[in-house]
Amino acid sequence: MEIAATSAINTAVEGLKKAQGQIEQTAQNVAEGPPNPEDIVALSLAATSFKANAAVIRTESETLKALLDVTV
Repeated sequence: MEIAATSAINTAVEGLKKAQGQIEQTAQNVAEGPPNPEDIVALSLAATSFKANAAVIRTESETLKALLDVTV
């Protein structure tokens, strides 16, 4: 069980980092030139990815807390 939890959290953290990188790249694109519709879509996708990965971490935390409450 511990290995799966760590894996889920690690995967979610990597997803958060990837979303952050996408946001930073898109912000750079917007700062350098005229707005591109693809940049707006990229920002939306990155925001959705960030929220989804944060939800994975939150759910994993709640699941582990519930498991600890049951076993203690």
